[in-house]
Amino acid sequence: MKLLIFGSTGGTGKELLKQALDQGHAVAAFARDPAKLDDIEHPSLQLVRGDVLDPAAVEGAVGGQDAVFCAIGAGAERTTLREDGTRNIVQAMEKTGVKRLICQSSLGVGDSRANLPFFTKYIVVPFFLRHAFADHERQEAVVKQSALDWTIVRPPHLKDGPRTGAYRHGFTTSDKGIKGHISRADVADFMLSQLTGETYLHRTPGVSY
Repeated sequence: MKLLIFGSTGGTGKELLKQALDQGHAVAAFARDPAKLDDIEHPSLQLVRGDVLDPAAVEGAVGGQDAVFCAIGAGAERTTLREDGTRNIVQAMEKTGVKRLICQSSLGVGDSRANLPFFTKYIVVPFFLRHAFADHERQEAVVKQSALDWTIVRPPHLKDGPRTGAYRHGFTTSDKGIKGHISRADVADFMLSQLTGETYLHRTPGVSY
């Protein structure tokens, strides 16, 4: 397939890029600074310079793709980057007729707040991550209100580590058995698996160890 990745220079984005290439897909990596991907060379990789906040640049990259991945990040500061960038992506997809969107959000957003452990739910999120979570909430609303074939993936704390394939997904909000962390490589593995299944179409699965 022809895949476009937003947030391609981030931790999850790079894993998406590498694994998609390994699976034989043609990958377009959208980035403000494509030089950050100079360590990755592949005949099926196209580097696209652009800013996700530039609607024209986003639309130019989206046209002709089979599916789009959104893994844009913005840290913990007060921002609307996730919301605004995702809105540009959604509008470009609707305008160009590209339907499949797989978007990374965070466990703890929306009804999945119940999955978080006590300390994270009542201390970490309200005092340290409230701006990031508010941006994710608005980002998810943009996706859900779209006419796209979307899946929103909600991972917990992200870590570096190998792709194991041994993770849980789609657990209920009352499930207390999850570990609360996962490798970026396994998040990418799960996101890519959505290309060949419709189990989580128009759903917001959590993914964790």
